[in-house]
Amino acid sequence: MEPASVTRFREYLKIETVHPTPDYQKCTEFLVQQAEEIGLECKVVELVKGKPVVIMKLEGTDPSLPGILLNSHTDVVPVYREKWNYEPFEATRVEIEGGDHRIYARGSQDMKVTGSLYLEAFREIKASGKKFLRNVYSTFVPDEEIYSIEGMMPFSKSQEFKDMNIGFGIDEGVPSINTNTYYFTSERTTCPVKFTAHGNTGHGSQFIEGTAIEKLLPIINELSQLRVDEKARLHAMSGNPLLNQGSVTSANLTILEGGKQPNVVPATYSATFDLRVSPLRSLDEFYKYLEDLAATNDCEIEFHYRDESDKSAKITDSNPFLIALKSTCSKMGLNPIEVVMPAATDARFVRQAGIQTIGINPMLNHPLLAHDHDEYVVESEYIKAIPFYTDLIEGLASVSA
Repeated sequence: MEPASVTRFREYLKIETVHPTPDYQKCTEFLVQQAEEIGLECKVVELVKGKPVVIMKLEGTDPSLPGILLNSHTDVVPVYREKWNYEPFEATRVEIEGGDHRIYARGSQDMKVTGSLYLEAFREIKASGKKFLRNVYSTFVPDEEIYSIEGMMPFSKSQEFKDMNIGFGIDEGVPSINTNTYYFTSERTTCPVKFTAHGNTGHGSQFIEGTAIEKLLPIINELSQLRVDEKARLHAMSGNPLLNQGSVTSANLTILEGGKQPNVVPATYSATFDLRVSPLRSLDEFYKYLEDLAATNDCEIEFHYRDESDKSAKITDSNPFLIALKSTCSKMGLNPIEVVMPAATDARFVRQAGIQTIGINPMLNHPLLAHDHDEYVVESEYIKAIPFYTDLIEGLASVSA
């Protein structure tokens, strides 16, 4: 028989919050209904039209203390349906060896599973009648998969966010590829940047000086060399390169634009890079490096957006919230290991607000399938993760002043 917690999870997965036209209305209706069933305070904030943020609240006995935030995003990335063996929005439950099941759906790993686990943990806590010291909030935000420009970015700067008075945050992690549990106290900064050059034009048979491409090539070569150097550093590190990626800066040329036809030297040419800046580098210094690179080569530079630096204090071993998290891991037989998140999550905006935040997902032994075809989670690992969050919420919300 299918557990009720799994049925609710699958219902959430079936809502097509997929870009470019996510069904946020249906998603919001589902989440509000869940909050009402559980008995949580709930409100919807829409700072950007059509981009709702759902806020749920488990009230503490001392609301004057800074609260706990559990954040997740509701949107998911597009799919190539022809590459899937299962319909990506049917949340197909497939039995596997040993009587366990896999749940195939877009968003099953990234990251509706975490939002669903928050809900199930709240459900158990409310049913138990337990009360904790601090307020605990769960936020369900839009547009994380398209840089959060109309999601967590404006919400984290809003009065509604400030009124929550958050003291510590939990956000997105990834299912572990082995038997360790990886948690993230920092992450690489996404830095999409476009360089544009203008130059002399003319017939393609001529040796024209000062062309746009001649100005752009040194930038392409420089950032390509950065990629080579950082990749070499990554592979020189001990351990799994997949887990070490956050410690280096990646650079990928993703878009080249310019030219009308083969026999005309283009007057304008541009190159766009996806750069992921390690937190071990100074973000401000890296921005200046890119600006100087453009200026030296007589090129324009356009940042898709510029993230702010992390303003939260470093999380040390003596941090009471980290102690609570590790205590929960110990009770669940998990081995927590700190690494740098190689991708960008909404946690960066919470940290920019000066709030310490950890990304975590306690599920073990999963292939990393975020954004991939046939994305799935193992049902037994999902069910085991519910008491993890139940205990984690109690531990975090019980930290004294």
